[in-house]
Order: sequence, then C-alpha cells, then structure tokens
Amino acid sequence: MTKSQLTAPQHEPLDPSSRAERNASGGRARPIVARVLQVFAVLFVVSMAAFWLVQVVPGDPGRNALGAHATPAQIQAWNVRNGLDGGIAERYLQWLTGFVQGNWGTSLVFGEPVVDLVSSRLYNSIVVGLIAFAIAGFAAALLGCLQAYTEGRKIDRTLTMALSAISALPEFVVGVVLLLFFSIVLGVVPTRPSITGDSLRVPLSSMVLPATVLALAYIPIISRMVRTGVVGALNAPYHRTAVLKGLPPLRVVTHHVARNAMIPTVSLLGISLGALLSGNAVVEWVFGYPGLGALTVTAAVKKDVFLLESCVMVIGISCLLIILLSDVMVVWLDRRIEL
Repeated sequence: MTKSQLTAPQHEPLDPSSRAERNASGGRARPIVARVLQVFAVLFVVSMAAFWLVQVVPGDPGRNALGAHATPAQIQAWNVRNGLDGGIAERYLQWLTGFVQGNWGTSLVFGEPVVDLVSSRLYNSIVVGLIAFAIAGFAAALLGCLQAYTEGRKIDRTLTMALSAISALPEFVVGVVLLLFFSIVLGVVPTRPSITGDSLRVPLSSMVLPATVLALAYIPIISRMVRTGVVGALNAPYHRTAVLKGLPPLRVVTHHVARNAMIPTVSLLGISLGALLSGNAVVEWVFGYPGLGALTVTAAVKKDVFLLESCVMVIGISCLLIILLSDVMVVWLDRRIEL
C-alpha cells in the first residue's frame, strides 16, 4: 500500500447540496427531538422524587384530616378509603397513571378535585408572572443597554450599585414596604385581593404590587446579562465593520447588536419566566395572593399528599417547557449553536 493510499480518505466526500439539505432538515430536528426526550426523562425523575419526598415529609394525612381525637382504627380506615395504604411502588404507579390520565384525586384538606384547585391557582400565577416578566424584561433591557452604552461612566457605576442594592433586599421586605406605602398610606391598591365567586379570579388592581415585587427580584440579574451581551456585541469585529460600512445606526443596533446580545440572555429569560409562572410562595403569602406557590405551601403544611404531588409536577412541567422553548429560541437566534 502506497503512502497516498494511506492518507487518502476512505469514503466518498459528501455532496455540498446534500450536506446543506441534511443540515437544514435533520441536522436541526435531531437536537430538538433529543431535548424533548430529555424533558420527558427529567419529568419522570421529578415525579419519583416528588412522590418519595411527599411520603417522607413528617405528619400523618389521616391525623390532619380527622383531628387529634381520631383513633388509630379510624385513621387506618381513612387511609384505605383515600388510597394511602399499600406499598410505595404500588401507590406511585397508581398516582402516576391517574396524573397522566387527568385524574389527580381529591384534596384531603379542601375536599375539592385537585385538578380544579391547581388549574385556578395556576391561572393566577401565570397572569401575575407574565405581568412581572413584561415589567422585568422591559426595564432590564433599557437599563442594560443604558449601562452598556455608558460603560465605565458615572451613570453605569450608579446603576450598578443601585441594582446591586435592590438584589440584596429580600422579597418579603420589599413587598411589605410597598404594601404599607401604596395600600395603607396612599390607599391606591387593596391590601388583600378582592375575590368574587368560586373561580378565584383576581382583579388586575390586586396584581400590580405582587408583579412589581417579583419583577424587582429579576431586573438586576437580567439587566446585568443584557449589559454583558451588549458590551460584547459593541466590541465585536462585526459591529465595527457595520459602523465603518456606514450602515444606519438603527440597522446596526437591530441587526448586529440586539440579535447577538440576546443570545446569552434568552436562556436566563427562560429560567426567569419558568420561575415566575410557577408562582412565588413568599410574595403570594405577603399579599394574600391565591397563586400556585401559596397553594403548594398549604399542601406541604397540611400534608395534602395528592395536592402537593400535583403542585410539584405542574411546577416542574411549566419550568421545563419554558426552558425548552428558550433553548429553541437560542438556536433560532444563532444557528451555529446546537442544543
């Protein structure tokens, strides 16, 4: 065998057109399919962990439901009647099958179908989370861009210190201060949500303060990421080339700065949105807001096993779906990135 035969490729080179077609179709579809499969695998692990943790949480559901004067025989009969007897593996499979089929059981504390309780509270958390996300995204984008274009100047340093101070404040402290000022002193918003009917729908006036507190918790983090991305884009060679070519400033910002600066920020936005949509127990407790976070805390305190397991699963599903969407958005912004 000659030297040329040893160094020659052992397969036919790919045709450029076929390679492009493959990359356009399967090349982008395979990572997304793999990511979706990963989401299902993670959800399966979350379901096992949630079920097991609920079982080991101190407290007896039967004792909580029947009271301190119930006899052991009454508690045992109550557990059998509510499907809380038997082995842990058998109960897990029974619960997981019912959850997939939409049969989430009945709340041991509220006596209502779990699916109705979770869906109504999830709606409230989604609405206030979207409002908070809109406030945080808009404010963080403005502040981050302002800091980037004034890098190293006095306004940049002032905003950095102010945002650091805001991020250091606990959410319940900010919530109590805003509640006292706007509800007690000014009286422009109610101290507690005025809920009418059985749907637990909260008016918009009662969502402003919780959404503002949630937004303030994420503005410093997101604005810092926006600042870093914009500074990196402004110092990149493609930005200097676009400026030297004489492109209009608006086109330079939209096509060369914003698109590239958003790539590292989208993943953080996805994580933030997932956390906002799943509810925040501290903020909801301060404002008496009937969201999913407060419902989860109540279920944990009362050891309402069916309600707690469903709340944890819904929170996990919401966060994972939002993160998956952010991953797809990152690939759409920059096709060089694979999931």
